Amino acid sequence: MTIVIRSSHRSYISPNPLSSVDKYLHASANLLVFNPPTAPVIEIRQGSITLELQEKVVFATTGKAEILADDKQMESWRTGTAQNSLTVKTSETAYLAIKGLVIPTSLPQPLRPGTPLTTVNPNSVPDKILAALKVPQGLRAPNGDWLEAVSRLQRHLSLVSDAVQRGAELVKIRVSGGEFEAWVLELE
Repeated sequence: MTIVIRSSHRSYISPNPLSSVDKYLHASANLLVFNPPTAPVIEIRQGSITLELQEKVVFATTGKAEILADDKQMESWRTGTAQNSLTVKTSETAYLAIKGLVIPTSLPQPLRPGTPLTTVNPNSVPDKILAALKVPQGLRAPNGDWLEAVSRLQRHLSLVSDAVQRGAELVKIRVSGGEFEAWVLELE
């Protein structure tokens, strides 16, 4: 499938985390869409990008950003889908990962309007799992080595996916005045 860039300001192809301003944000965006952590992403540095889509894609954005997917507001740090258009704006640095994004270069490149992007198998994650995938506040910064943080996030997302597949439900609980989320699975 081809994605066409409609507008782009300070947006770049980042072929791998080592070429990104923030390695952890790069890898985290990829993990949210079940891409390898070293897959290419779109890096947005105090700018914006608007994509025209031809079919449903799975995407995730990490960092502080405003996201419009098919004209609906979305949260950063979670997985989402879009079918017609996708816009990401940030006053900082944010990363946009798209499931199956293929980039024919190993060098960072600025993105220009009209440039086509290619994806392979862009909608291969079950909706039930997509709705559950988000990064909790405590895992949004690497807190040490970025590779160890990527491993922790990978474990978290794997556990959430497994819990959802087994039929677990997300519940909110209050403990000592704080609100927390927990996955609960009824056992027989």
